[in-house]
Amino acid sequence: SRAPEIAKYGGTHLEPEDYNNKMCEKDTVIIDVRNHYEANIGRFNPPEGGAKMIDPMMRKSTEFPIWLDKPETKEMLRGKQVLMYCTGGVRCERASALLKQK
Repeated sequence: SRAPEIAKYGGTHLEPEDYNNKMCEKDTVIIDVRNHYEANIGRFNPPEGGAKMIDPMMRKSTEFPIWLDKPETKEMLRGKQVLMYCTGGVRCERASALLKQK
């Protein structure tokens, strides 16, 4: 299936200070959209009582839609504010569009 239109479904870009503030909020999850190897090298560390980190354990970004469709993923994200990050490029754009479309 085709990827959703980024212009229509893409996420909101945050400035670093805003992202940092949102990491402190309850009922927030942070999805590391990089591959699992990159996620193991280093990641954001939200403060105690703040956002929960999620590593989808992907080898490649094409696995993201499969991960999103899992019932346990849907349950983990239900009612949560979702933050994402990656190494740049179109990966986060596509991932946020997929999330918003679903």
